[in-house]
Amino acid sequence: MASPERENKSDRSSAVFNYSYVVLSILVLITIGATLVYHQNSFIFAAESGSRWTPVVFLIGVCVSLLLFGMTHRDAAARFALHQKTRDLIAAQKENEALLEAEQNSRIAAEQANLAKDEFLAVVSHELRTPLTAIAGWNRILKTTGLSEETRATAVEKIDKNLCLQAAIVEELLNFSDIMSSGFTVMNKSISIRKVFEAAVATANVAAFQKGVTLVNDDQLDCEQVLGDDERLRIALVNVLSNAVKFTPSGGSVKATAYCADGCVKCVISDDGPGISPEFLPHVFEQYKQSEHASTRRYGGLGLGLTIASQILKLHDGTIEAESAGSGGAKFTISIPLRR
Repeated sequence: MASPERENKSDRSSAVFNYSYVVLSILVLITIGATLVYHQNSFIFAAESGSRWTPVVFLIGVCVSLLLFGMTHRDAAARFALHQKTRDLIAAQKENEALLEAEQNSRIAAEQANLAKDEFLAVVSHELRTPLTAIAGWNRILKTTGLSEETRATAVEKIDKNLCLQAAIVEELLNFSDIMSSGFTVMNKSISIRKVFEAAVATANVAAFQKGVTLVNDDQLDCEQVLGDDERLRIALVNVLSNAVKFTPSGGSVKATAYCADGCVKCVISDDGPGISPEFLPHVFEQYKQSEHASTRRYGGLGLGLTIASQILKLHDGTIEAESAGSGGAKFTISIPLRR
């Protein structure tokens, strides 16, 4: 099937062709008419030699008609070529403008990506330096003489706490590197999703208790099975639960509900925290994206938890969706297909 552009060119060529031959037809008719008039007049005025010149007059008229036709056709073809060249130049200009716009958009996206990476490195540096500074400070205190047993116990406790924080940060970085690398594959073994859900809730419940947040467990699962890697799925659920606990103020609550629907296991995690702004909601699962600037961060962490969770669930043919009205909390819905 011919494209519209080719059909338009064919129509314009036909228009030039028809116009030229219309002119030729008119000239031929004029030549024939003039020859007939000359021939009739030669009989009227009794010019014996006049009738013999009729074919010559006709041939002269035909030659003049062909000459005028050739000039007209050449002029029409030149006009069409000029028109087509102008159209090509306009199309090339539009294409160049589109390429320039695409290049500018790519450059802006690259600059934004570099800026996001720079901010991410600043966050990583800050998060790693904070526990290291605390560990170094309490270590110097342990080296002082005449230290009481109470102070020594406090120092050991603080060092242990900051070591755990630093280990969690390093583990998050390793998980991110592992998930985003092409070498990671999911072990497709049959696992009990209820055990994974209960283990994730138990892990997140420790942080919730320390912060004074109530974690409500609404487990409606039974013996449902899914295919995948139980440890990776546990990490995904823990990341989403920990994110909800992190952004929920002390005294608030987080609810984790698990049930079966539409051939999938649904895990709904909702909190009553500050919520997610409408501008940031579409980017909540993107890497190197932070809802707050690095210099004004109020919450800890690297901001990779939801990205890791999204990638793990995608490898398990699952999905995760975020909902928030901008205030009054957020809700994350996880769907994992059941084993068939």
